[in-house]
Amino acid sequence: MTLSTRRAFLGSLAVAPLTTGCRRDARRRRRPNVVLLLTDDQGYGDLACHGNKHLRTPNIDRMHRESVRFTNFHSSPLCSPTRASLMTGRYNYRTGVVDTWVGMAMMRASEVTLAESLGAAGYRTGIFGKWHLGDNYPLRAMDQGFQESLVFTDGALGAIGDPAPNSYFDPVLLRNGQPEKTSGYCTEVFFDAAMQFMEKNREQRFFVYLPANVPHGPLDVAESDAAPYRAMGLDDGTARVYGMVENLDRHVGRLLKFLEDSDLEKNTILIFMSDNGPWGARYNAGLRDQKGSMYNGGIKVPFFVRAPGRFRSGVDVDRIAAPIDVTPTLLELCGAKKPAGVPVDGGSGVPL
Repeated sequence: MTLSTRRAFLGSLAVAPLTTGCRRDARRRRRPNVVLLLTDDQGYGDLACHGNKHLRTPNIDRMHRESVRFTNFHSSPLCSPTRASLMTGRYNYRTGVVDTWVGMAMMRASEVTLAESLGAAGYRTGIFGKWHLGDNYPLRAMDQGFQESLVFTDGALGAIGDPAPNSYFDPVLLRNGQPEKTSGYCTEVFFDAAMQFMEKNREQRFFVYLPANVPHGPLDVAESDAAPYRAMGLDDGTARVYGMVENLDRHVGRLLKFLEDSDLEKNTILIFMSDNGPWGARYNAGLRDQKGSMYNGGIKVPFFVRAPGRFRSGVDVDRIAAPIDVTPTLLELCGAKKPAGVPVDGGSGVPL
């Protein structure tokens, strides 16, 4: 689809009726909370609901059943470009992010992020996980609109930029810029912090960005998670990846239960997506190639939008969509303004 055609199509949606067939009643006008869950190097085939016969992902599969599923959603082939587009609604080249290393993953400080726009609209904003768009002032998440941040530096835990020798277990993280020794597996730590933030701000509107760092390497995971997949005859690397994904799935289950028990579920939009295709050859739902490639195996990723009472469940949308569309979509849903004087390349997917 050409750029002009895509823009024309998305522009035409602004006057189209909503998929639900409902008017913009009081429930719709009530501004929702947003939880954006982004996984790292999880391929389209790294889910049971996408045909993986080995993986056990019952909670993400539940999300799949209860969501609007964008079945033609395409990321960039590498993570930082996807993250820059996701946070700004702009093509990554505009933001200065063109790769993941040697300075090419540093997003320009002049970019206006989704967190900044939602913060200006009265939202409490928090990030818990992997930023990977700049580690120093004024490029850090805490400089780019996130009022609460618990993150690590660089692109992976244990990378050279970490403040201490680090591991996926009991990692040293940066809480609002200050090193903090945490306890537990990294995924558990990030989900715990995110839920604590939501509980603290439950009487306000919140935007939680939860960019988990699994199943990105190093493939550091408990043997109890990897062993069942190794016993299936899978190679060690794949067994570790699947163990990380199953561990993630358990925390997705905790998150779903938390939203339900906290009476936040019906006014919270929960998005699940990945940043690019898998790193390494494994089952990928018949798609060609992997991370780093512009073939579908490198860029086609899951994208589920769950909002009980707001959007229908189990609906597939086959229109082409991308990370640049997420910011304008969420700004519309949250009643927030687009940044003034900044070209936004994406289009709102609300009518879909």
